[in-house]
Amino acid sequence: MDKKERYSATFPYPIPEYGAESYWDACNEQRLMMQRCEQCVRFRWHPSPRCGDCGCERYSWELLSGRGRINTWTVVTHPVHPAAVEKVPYIVVVIELEEQVGLTMVSNLIDCDVNCVDFNQPVEVDFVTHPIGQKIPVFRLA
Repeated sequence: MDKKERYSATFPYPIPEYGAESYWDACNEQRLMMQRCEQCVRFRWHPSPRCGDCGCERYSWELLSGRGRINTWTVVTHPVHPAAVEKVPYIVVVIELEEQVGLTMVSNLIDCDVNCVDFNQPVEVDFVTHPIGQKIPVFRLA
């Protein structure tokens, strides 16, 4: 294994926490899913045992469109982990998903020049595979 492969394999990856297993399983099928409260019908991100809006414990997992708009972003130019050395510069975005006002998630914007990012640009989800095999949601300009 060369240096690049070693760093890539050690790059941080998600470890499914309690209640998030369904989310990561869906990612592996290239589907973006979130919990939706059965009482107030609001989506909630991050997965949790209770709705942050109404406190209800009942929810379902629902498929999202994967479309949204860039709320804000930053360009990372200094690696914060040895495995990120060959990845800089990269773009971290906060995406507001189209399903609900204020429903945001943090991800990466890929295949985009760092000088071409702007507020409110439409994006679509895509998935990249970490060397351990887990698929991770990222976004591309729509």
